[in-house]
Amino acid sequence: MKLGRNKPCWCGSGKKLKKCHLLRGQQKPIGIGEALKATKDLKSNRYCSVPNALKDKCTNKIINAHTVSKSSSLKEIADNTNHVLGLKVSMSTFTKNDGVILPEKIGINQASTFKGFCSYHDKSLFACIEDEEFSKTNEQLFALMYRAVCKELYAKNSGTEISELLKSADKGKDIINQVAIQEMAAGFSLGTDTALKELSDFKALLDESLVNNTGIDMCHVIVSSNTPCPVSVSSILAPHVDFEGKTIQDLSNLKVTPEGVIFNSFSSDGNGYVIFSWLKNSLIITSFIETLINQEFSNVFNALLRFLFTVSENIYISPVWWESLTDELRDALTKRIMIGIVPFVPYDNMCLTDDGHVFNGWTIDGIEKINF
Repeated sequence: MKLGRNKPCWCGSGKKLKKCHLLRGQQKPIGIGEALKATKDLKSNRYCSVPNALKDKCTNKIINAHTVSKSSSLKEIADNTNHVLGLKVSMSTFTKNDGVILPEKIGINQASTFKGFCSYHDKSLFACIEDEEFSKTNEQLFALMYRAVCKELYAKNSGTEISELLKSADKGKDIINQVAIQEMAAGFSLGTDTALKELSDFKALLDESLVNNTGIDMCHVIVSSNTPCPVSVSSILAPHVDFEGKTIQDLSNLKVTPEGVIFNSFSSDGNGYVIFSWLKNSLIITSFIETLINQEFSNVFNALLRFLFTVSENIYISPVWWESLTDELRDALTKRIMIGIVPFVPYDNMCLTDDGHVFNGWTIDGIEKINF
């Protein structure tokens, strides 16, 4: 690598070599404290996620908006100290637990929150699911989808800043490690930017519907019970395998926009629900959902737990239910938590298929299809 000092740096930053990697190996490495501060700062982003056409009603107060209802869902599964179990995915957690993510107690006031809405829009958009009994109205189904998408977009925006932090991780390293770290950072950045665009395009559809009060042709599957679900989740995913272990889409092909599904697990007035929502023309997701609901009815809860613990970080668990599990069952779910969170844990094609573990604590009463 015989580059002139004034030539563009080999890492692709666009800077001259002398201003970038010429003396990188002699620079002071990033310390744990500096990295912890940087990741903590990412969570301090504050803005209201509504489209520009609605921002004239924004208040100056950006709040800790819940992605899972506190008033119904989180209170339903909390222990007698108003705590649920959740995942604290951060560098400090990895350091404290020797590289393992374990469910930790979180107060319901902090659980599932993000600084993505002002006080006015958080109340006006989500009162239908926070203050009313869930009755499967179009307004409620839209609100559940919109909140999940805004939370994921908020997280992806933070991901672009993480990629910049990764690019600085090669300070003090030799040239071989510098190249390896820059390649990893470039791959992370490309994946984040691609996902950010895809998610932004989908949110634009929801924004248009919100502003103009027009509908979107969506499918929904509602799994319900007359008891609260012990696990609450709000997220969106582009799955690459189904519940039978079949590859359904190639997420490594960045030239093809993957199909995604929004999923919410929550409780309302003593009843529990898991809802999947996706665009009507997303045939891959329709097929994916069929491999879930076409199973034996008694196996659906087990399949849901495999899915929710494998793919979602925004998951909150009943401490009472968690403690009722055997050590073997807790260990099986803990291992699933690590899938997708850290790069060295493989996302096996068979990860959603039946692994022989049987869970109790939630009896499904019905599965309803809407516009399916």
